[in-house]
Amino acid sequence: MNGQTNCSSMGSSWKPAAITDTADQKWYKPIISLNADQSGNRDVYKAFRFSRGLLGAYFRFLASHEYRMLRKVEHLDFTPDQVRRPSDAAPTIHYRLIEGRPVKDIAAGKGVPDNFFSQLFTDVKTLHQHGVAHMDLGNSGNILVSGRGDPAIIDFGSAIPLSWLPTPLQGWACRKDILGVLKLWHRFDSESMPLFLVHYYQSNYRKNIYTPRRFLKALRRWVTGGADREGLSGLTTVISVFFGLLVLVSFT
Repeated sequence: MNGQTNCSSMGSSWKPAAITDTADQKWYKPIISLNADQSGNRDVYKAFRFSRGLLGAYFRFLASHEYRMLRKVEHLDFTPDQVRRPSDAAPTIHYRLIEGRPVKDIAAGKGVPDNFFSQLFTDVKTLHQHGVAHMDLGNSGNILVSGRGDPAIIDFGSAIPLSWLPTPLQGWACRKDILGVLKLWHRFDSESMPLFLVHYYQSNYRKNIYTPRRFLKALRRWVTGGADREGLSGLTTVISVFFGLLVLVSFT
C-alpha cells in the first residue's frame, strides 16, 4: 500500500489482523485463514462452509459478489489487491494480506495516527468515484490501520456498484458510507473532527435497524415484551439468512 498519511512507525512488534477462530464461529460466517508462499508473500483465504445445495449456491453468490467488488477497486492503495477465485464452483476468494490491525484496537492503545480519519474520509470519496459503495464502514473491524499508519478498507461482502442504483439511491448509499466513517471518527478521535462534520453527523446519523437480523430482533422484543427467548435464536438465524438471500438476489 502506498498511503499518503505521514505518521511515526508502529515498531517491530506489529502483528497482522486476527484470523478467524472457528471453534465458536457461527455456521454462516466465512472461515478466514492465512497462507504464505515460498517468497514470504501472505494471502488471505476466505471460504464459506457449504458448497452444495441451496446454501452452497447462496454462499457461492456471496463469494462471487465480493470478488467482483474487490476487482473493481483492487488498484486503489487502501483496498486488498491480487484478488482471485480458485474456482467458480467453490465459495472461496483469495487476496493479498494487508498488514494491519482494526482501528478499534489501535484507538484503545496509543490512539489513531494523526490525520487518519481525514485520510479515510478522502479514501471513501475515491472509492465512490470508482463506482463502489462499501455499505458497512461503520463496522470498526472493516477499517484497518496499516503498519505505516494508513487507513485500509476490507470486507467488501456488503458492497454494491453504484451503477446498479438509480441516482437518488446512489446519493443515499454514498451518505451511508460517509456517515459510517463519521461514526468511527466521532467515536475514536472526536477532537480532530471538524465542527461542521460533527454537526452533520449528529443531525444525520441513525442507528441502522433495517437489516433482517436486527429487524427480527426488534420484532421479537416487541412480541415478548423484552423477554429473552434463547430457543428462538436458531430460527432467527435461519430466517435472517433467508431474508438476506432475498435482499441480495434482488440486486441481480
